[in-house]
Amino acid sequence: LKPLWPSRGAIRARVFPLGAPRPIQRRPPGSDSRPPAMVQEKDAVAIPVPTEGGEKKGKKEEKKLTKKEKEKAEELSEEDREKKEQLELLVQRAQDPDVGVAKLALETMVKELKSSTSSMTSVPKPLKFLRPHYTTLTDHYDKMPTGDLKRFFADILSILSTTMSKEGSRMSLKYRLEGTKEGLTSWGHEYIRNISGDIAAEYRERTEKGADSKDLIDLVDEIVPFNMKHNAEVDAIDLLCEVDRAQMIQSICEEPSFQRTCLYLQGLANFAATQADKVLYLKVACNLYLKYKEYPNALRMALKLNDAKLVAEVFSSCEDRLVQKQMAFIISRRKFSLDFEDDELKEIASGEQLSKHFINLAKELDVLEPKLPEQIYKSHLEEKRSNAVLDSAKQNLASSFVNAFVNAGFCKDELMTVRDSKWVYKNKDMGMMSTVGSLGALLLWGIDEGLPQIDKYQWSSDPHLKAGALLAFGLVTTGVKNECDPAWALLGEQLEAEDLLLRLSAVVGLGYAYAGSCREDLLENLTPMIVDTACTIECSAMAAVSLGLIFVASCNDEVAQAILQTLIERQAVDSALSGTWPHFFAVGLGLLYLGQQDACEATLAALDAITHPVGKYAKVTVESMAFANSGDVLHVQKMLHLCTEHLDEAEATHQAVAVLGIGMIAMGEEIGAEMSLRSLDHILQYGELPLRRAVPVALAILHLSNPKVTVIDTLSKLSHDADQDVALGAIISMGLIGAGTNNARLAGLLRQLAAYYAKDSNALFMVRIAQGLLYMGKGLMTINPIFSDRFLVDPIAFGSLMVLAHAVLHLKNTILGKSHYLLFNIVPAMRPRWLVTLDEDLKEIKVPVRVGQAVDTTGQAGRPKQITGFQTRTTPVLLNYTDRAELATEEYLSVATVLEDFVILRKNPNYTPEKTE
Repeated sequence: LKPLWPSRGAIRARVFPLGAPRPIQRRPPGSDSRPPAMVQEKDAVAIPVPTEGGEKKGKKEEKKLTKKEKEKAEELSEEDREKKEQLELLVQRAQDPDVGVAKLALETMVKELKSSTSSMTSVPKPLKFLRPHYTTLTDHYDKMPTGDLKRFFADILSILSTTMSKEGSRMSLKYRLEGTKEGLTSWGHEYIRNISGDIAAEYRERTEKGADSKDLIDLVDEIVPFNMKHNAEVDAIDLLCEVDRAQMIQSICEEPSFQRTCLYLQGLANFAATQADKVLYLKVACNLYLKYKEYPNALRMALKLNDAKLVAEVFSSCEDRLVQKQMAFIISRRKFSLDFEDDELKEIASGEQLSKHFINLAKELDVLEPKLPEQIYKSHLEEKRSNAVLDSAKQNLASSFVNAFVNAGFCKDELMTVRDSKWVYKNKDMGMMSTVGSLGALLLWGIDEGLPQIDKYQWSSDPHLKAGALLAFGLVTTGVKNECDPAWALLGEQLEAEDLLLRLSAVVGLGYAYAGSCREDLLENLTPMIVDTACTIECSAMAAVSLGLIFVASCNDEVAQAILQTLIERQAVDSALSGTWPHFFAVGLGLLYLGQQDACEATLAALDAITHPVGKYAKVTVESMAFANSGDVLHVQKMLHLCTEHLDEAEATHQAVAVLGIGMIAMGEEIGAEMSLRSLDHILQYGELPLRRAVPVALAILHLSNPKVTVIDTLSKLSHDADQDVALGAIISMGLIGAGTNNARLAGLLRQLAAYYAKDSNALFMVRIAQGLLYMGKGLMTINPIFSDRFLVDPIAFGSLMVLAHAVLHLKNTILGKSHYLLFNIVPAMRPRWLVTLDEDLKEIKVPVRVGQAVDTTGQAGRPKQITGFQTRTTPVLLNYTDRAELATEEYLSVATVLEDFVILRKNPNYTPEKTE
């Protein structure tokens, strides 16, 4: 015979891993956890089967059976046997026609059931002994006349049904609804958990049929407060969400448990079935934070919802001046466009202090000295295969980019900012434009010292130098708002310039400078350029991209209409939509709906009117950007489905975007990201060439500035691929995943690649760019758009990286052609990966902090540790993608709830310094 109970190990294996949201279990206290098959085994009737093996075998079996039976009989101790007989007597008495006797028997049974205890591996004795009588009791119940006794009987049957009824029959709930409706919570947590599961299933069924559910809601109203009071917030929220009553949480959640409740709601929002549910959970969390005056967290919820009204409401309801300043820093980090009336808050949110603090950080870490490209390449460590004579202008251009990325934000270098620099003239044509543009990255955020240094190129007679200056003006002001509005003053007039190159630079520069600002005056000036066929197609497409960046994630209808109109008009003209640039109209359109999910439906419907392959490309682009960072499984499947068709290369451009879409949608959510890695691996093995070309970029999107060993290895293999486009995409992707991390493994691999591709100027150019990205900001920066404990996304950083990702899909005609300025789309995504602590006067102070791996504590009991494997350091400190920091001193209290970026500390009034002897 099989053992009746599972072993301890088996039970442990069933326990859910920590951190996973617990499903509603359906077992009462220490109940019978046997599978149904075992239950039937106990009640099975022995049927004699004649055997031909003679009588000896039969006798042996008989002996065995009797031995088993003897053991079983001995198992029951004297006490247990008494209890069993007593319960059997109670069962008989409960069926007594005399109401008094029956009631007394039932009350005694209740007492027995409530007073019994059990260990984790055994079932309470009364439940065990009543199991054979369950059918008898239910049959008797059906015959009873309606009355108080029958209702009381139903309550007891409801308890017994938790372990004895068939799974899915919901008998426990049926008897509870027919019972007295009293004492529901007196039966303990397991019973409540079991009945909660039944309520959820019953509610769903009734809703589909349109039946009334008032009796179920009454039960919910009784269960939820009990759960909240007894630290079972997770069960309470699960039940309320199942019966569409999530708003109730606000009224019943109390101060001791509100943080755990909000944390669980945030976790639920990631897995919500619909966008409406997601918004609802986040709004409930936001209201709870407001109710208990935790304003920075309320602001995080409002920013996650991208709701300007809610952001303004959080600010207006907060009266603490320091907290307002801290929230202004969060606004600055998210580059959110909010009009402040208060000048001090306006200055903090403008981001003008970035440059000063970044230089301070560089001083602290002793990395102020400018680095030359050669110090990055370390050519002396490369294996020299031959002294190939390469296009020197192309290598100089690569050095210009590397110099710009490595010294970004430091405001000085050895090539461009030195007096009488002649470096510009070592480049040709468009190379000169990008080299002057690189000044914008070098002087990043430093508007006051940056503009005069760029200004001299603005008056040059060479249009390439002049165009480069316009790019640089845009880059210097990216992510920083200035009262004087210098970028518009310098770039606005050039939109009318006769030289088409100047027009193009002005358009691109304005896109960088005002990304995320949603300014109407720019809408009026740039929209005509999208539709105007007198402009070059490159200029019109970049106008669409710039407007997409300016109105990123705003769902602006006017911009969308202008882009749709030009696509429909150009479709009528032969070959007007062929080539690379028309694809960038789609990118501009997608940026408008970045992360806005269902808001893009009208635009998707309008794109059906475009029969050209670009129409399909646009549809997939808009949809993948709209669901970016949502982790929506259905849309990942949709993207995978698009990859299954076998098409000619010319018609398969939209499939490459679908591969990017897999990365974009799964990004930022760990389990989804891991699962999508497997899908991408399958595409590499079985996909057509256009799909394989997009895989390295999708891998990079999933791991921006977060180099994981497995991903490094995959990209390293792909960088030697037979198809050159796959190899080039893998090389730049290696730069993107290592951006700003100084990862030694990647550095070694890139040096090997530089030697391997010594004779291929294009591949060598990409290797150099990747090396520049790896050492970006001398290791002080990140380009990952996810921040605030991996909860919020910076849409400007994400949007500009998407422009770069699409440019990499068309490498030969963009970055390796004449439009290498598209590489500067990495600059708006650059951000120091720091934690800087400030005192109440916003001066930097040094305090000890613990930095370690972040631990997900959602739904865990007690007060679990937030970080693991930490080291104690003194601020300012650098944080990696998966790091989290916490204060290691009690002298200060943090105003912010997440220790990242700028954090204001206030003195702890209750702190007494330890006396040293």
